[in-house]
Amino acid sequence: MTASNSWGKTVVYTALILCLISFLLTVHAGYEYYSNNTDDKILEKTKGDACNKANVVLENISGELNSTSLLADGIAKELHSGELKNDSIIRQHILDTMEGNPNIFSIVIAYSPAYYGKLHSLHFKKNGSNILDSPILYDYTNNSEKTTTWYNSAIKKKCGVWNRPYFGVADGTYLIDYSTPFYLEEFKNGSEVAGVVCASRSIEGIRTQIGDLDLGNTGYGFIFSEEGLIISYPVQDYLLRNIHKLAKKDTELNLIGENISKNMTDQVVENNRTGQSSWVFYKNIFSTDWILGTALPQEEILLNKDIEQDRSIIQVMLLTFAFLFFLSLLFVSIFSYNDRSLWLLALVFSSLCLLGMGIIWHFTLNESSIEVDENGNIVVFDMVDVETVMLKSDTNPKAFRIPTGVFIQSIEFSTSNDITMTGYVWQNISGLSAEKASPRFSFPESKESTVEKAYVDEDKNIVGWRFTTILRQQFDYSRYPFDEENIWIKFWNNASEESVLVPDFDSYDSLAPEKLLGLENSLVLEGWKPKKTFFSYRVNSYNTNFGVNDFKHRNLSELYFNVAIKRDLKSPFVSDLLPIIVVAILLFVVLLITTREEEKNQFGFKSSGVLTYCASLFFVLIVSHASLRSKIPTNCMIYLEYFYLILYLAILAVSLNSIVFASHMNIPFIDTKDNLYVKVLYWPIITGFLLLITLLNFY
Repeated sequence: MTASNSWGKTVVYTALILCLISFLLTVHAGYEYYSNNTDDKILEKTKGDACNKANVVLENISGELNSTSLLADGIAKELHSGELKNDSIIRQHILDTMEGNPNIFSIVIAYSPAYYGKLHSLHFKKNGSNILDSPILYDYTNNSEKTTTWYNSAIKKKCGVWNRPYFGVADGTYLIDYSTPFYLEEFKNGSEVAGVVCASRSIEGIRTQIGDLDLGNTGYGFIFSEEGLIISYPVQDYLLRNIHKLAKKDTELNLIGENISKNMTDQVVENNRTGQSSWVFYKNIFSTDWILGTALPQEEILLNKDIEQDRSIIQVMLLTFAFLFFLSLLFVSIFSYNDRSLWLLALVFSSLCLLGMGIIWHFTLNESSIEVDENGNIVVFDMVDVETVMLKSDTNPKAFRIPTGVFIQSIEFSTSNDITMTGYVWQNISGLSAEKASPRFSFPESKESTVEKAYVDEDKNIVGWRFTTILRQQFDYSRYPFDEENIWIKFWNNASEESVLVPDFDSYDSLAPEKLLGLENSLVLEGWKPKKTFFSYRVNSYNTNFGVNDFKHRNLSELYFNVAIKRDLKSPFVSDLLPIIVVAILLFVVLLITTREEEKNQFGFKSSGVLTYCASLFFVLIVSHASLRSKIPTNCMIYLEYFYLILYLAILAVSLNSIVFASHMNIPFIDTKDNLYVKVLYWPIITGFLLLITLLNFY
């Protein structure tokens, strides 16, 4: 009916205002989501951020190279002008210059034999914090040696030139240098070249500089020449080798090389073997034929954006639900304001709350422990990722790499925090006798473990070990039954020499986490489903050196093998959720039989009977709740426990309502229309609190 009284008009106007406000907020939130959080918008924005990072790298590297060339040109001018008259003045000037330029590795002033009548040079190089004065002992004028290019190219071209990187014999490291000729007035009136000034930077220094940039956990930079020569790359073994010759060995390098040859930039490079993709940007470095590239992991960069996207969707969802409810309230208040309309509003509100919970559960079930892991995992998918992590954790680049592979045959939860694992670990034991080799690994977090030699491949220097270990790990069960866990094996290196454990990626057919590398296909994991497996590193620190004076116990990159699992919902639904649903329905039925009308009192309503029913339902809940706590021993509140708490309060409220209703205390809210308002509000209050708790627990 049409609302004609003042109360009816107030309800109509209030519903109309709330409807308009919720509609405007929904439109605004939807517009914000469409403008900023759709996949295309996120991709566009993130690409822009990635491109800006690439430009920062280019500016930094170009600036450093430019300062190196300016420094060498400046020394050449000072020699020509006579400011640097003799070796003692030159020595002091070079020492002061190198102390003020920490990125310069060495400076050499090499005179032409025609000027001195013999080879004569001044050579200064850094050795840690010291600067050594060590004249060049080889014939730098010999055109047939690649290591003399720095001198002969400047003599030949008679101008400053960046030289092809090489291994500096005198400096004992890979170098990139800029050399420029200098002239002296006293030598043939300054008409002929008197020598060459060469300023060098170590490639390791550039790798470190790129590693310090914010490119994500496994993002990296690289420098190639136009010919495909690798000048800087995370994998040190690739330095000064040709990218096209390494293409068959390294899938990602092959994809990067193809894009360079096609002169493409701002491209997504997808690695089918690892299942990962990267944004690759290329920039030409000014005054050189070098190409600076940056590869940024797409999944890692989009991770935070995906979380923000989910939250934006939930925000839009809640505002839409509010609009739909207020719209229903508006129609009801205008056209049919009666008892049935109240039940209709309760049905709409409760249905929207349940739908909202379902959507949030859907997002939760689609999350991955790779994505939400809070243990500091840096996931690695290939050796480029590994070397990038090593570079950022200050690991010695010359440390020996020990390839280590894992295969898990069984996983069993002996308790809620104890896991028994069996499987194989294999390692490359190059340089050792396979028969006498001992494991170069241990499980530091193991309560108990046994390791025995299983097989030997002498041709490939591989020794396999069968292991059984019991690991105790702290799991987070607060989201039960929608929880996910990350089971891991932590490896410590037992080798006495300086070395690091790295994953043996070559031993796996596929490195995509969804392919469950290193996991038995027929693995039985009761109550859980394995979702992903992956290698990772965590940077750990310890407050002791374990009695070993030279043991590095801070910022250690330690190898982990992870198995991401999700709980199978079938068992929790039957054992935990189903009793809650049944009790909630039965409690509502008990509430429905609360009546004073004789024609409706078919069940013989009495408050004592209601109390008996409620006590029975309370007993059922207590048993189910106790069973849950025994299965999941934890100090924190479990998500599902809030369901029990709400039903405990509901049982108490229904019991008190029956007492008050039967006592004729004349409370209008309870007595009006045969306890109608309490009955109508039952499901909206229950589902409303459940939705609120779900939001607080998951988002």
